[in-house]
Amino acid sequence: MIFTKEEQEREDMWAQQKKYYAARSVWRKRFQTVPSGRHNKNWGQWFEKMFGENLNDYAKRMAKKKPG
Repeated sequence: MIFTKEEQEREDMWAQQKKYYAARSVWRKRFQTVPSGRHNKNWGQWFEKMFGENLNDYAKRMAKKKPG
């Protein structure tokens, strides 16, 4: 699909927000097994497969960006 510059910026922003809120959602349960049970993965592994970045690395990177 071809996007205008503004549409691409919006899509990128939504992708960043999706990743951020997914990380917040799974952080406390990152060592628990995902409910599907088929793959025997924990939520941290799910995050890495979904977004291509280790959850702990993402959390550290975002903590550095945090103001204050």
